[in-house]
Amino acid sequence: KNQISAEVVSIISDNKLVDNIEEGDEAILIFNQTPFYAESGGQEEQNKKLQDVAKQLQIENLLSRKPSQLSGGQRQRVAMGRALVREPAIFLFDEPLSNLDAKLRVQMRTEIKRLHSDLNASIVYVTHDQIEAMTLATKIVVLKDGIIQQIGTPAEIYNSPQNLFVADFMGSPSMNLIHAKTKKSGKNWEISVQDHNKTVLRFQENKKIKFPESIVLGIRPEDIYEGQIKRLNNTQKAKFPIDVVEPAGSDTYVVSKISDAEITARFKAETKVKPGDKVNFSFDISKASYFDPSSGNRLN
Repeated sequence: KNQISAEVVSIISDNKLVDNIEEGDEAILIFNQTPFYAESGGQEEQNKKLQDVAKQLQIENLLSRKPSQLSGGQRQRVAMGRALVREPAIFLFDEPLSNLDAKLRVQMRTEIKRLHSDLNASIVYVTHDQIEAMTLATKIVVLKDGIIQQIGTPAEIYNSPQNLFVADFMGSPSMNLIHAKTKKSGKNWEISVQDHNKTVLRFQENKKIKFPESIVLGIRPEDIYEGQIKRLNNTQKAKFPIDVVEPAGSDTYVVSKISDAEITARFKAETKVKPGDKVNFSFDISKASYFDPSSGNRLN
């Protein structure tokens, strides 16, 4: 078993701090009766560290309080402060925002991002929230059942998911995954999507890929537009009835169906579409991902 040194890592989890770790000891969750403390140095040095970190986290007015007198967000910042005063080389954040309300989660996300920039320290951040992963990470490791599915930057994970699990998991709304058929057509491949035995989308793909007969076509909601988009070179149009319209302020999400697959498109906020309308959708095929339905692996 690898041994852990308290000087190397401090762990923040669910408003608590794992510290006081001796060589070879199991990690023990503790929450002291004081908001946080500095372990090394004299009293003067400890007080200076405490004040510096409290100022950085904007919790100077909380130093005289007990943990029971703190809100969830305040406890979160205190837990971060208790780790910061130890000046560890590595931080481990284990779902630190899971118990906070939506607004506070956004605020704390910003604070953690700023903290990482200020400290220039290594942070391992564990989360089930893909928005947290995308906004905070410089490198993401996507796990499923303890097995690594993909390692990459947020842009790599989002734009080039390596399998169907990553494609479906990363993004909100997630990538649209549509079953399609392929056929060799000269030097190109003809890809067609059917809806109840009727071809609703057909296009040519000239990439040098060896496609199986059946594939899964992946396309993000923001790569499906309303009407014709002249500024894009490789778009394909298809008309579908709209099932659901979800206004989201800056955007409007429109839900339709191709065969048994539900697709979501991100339209402009001012769109006038409503459920039941038949609308022309433009698919930006240059942004498409292709997957093998048997293995789930990316083909392009």
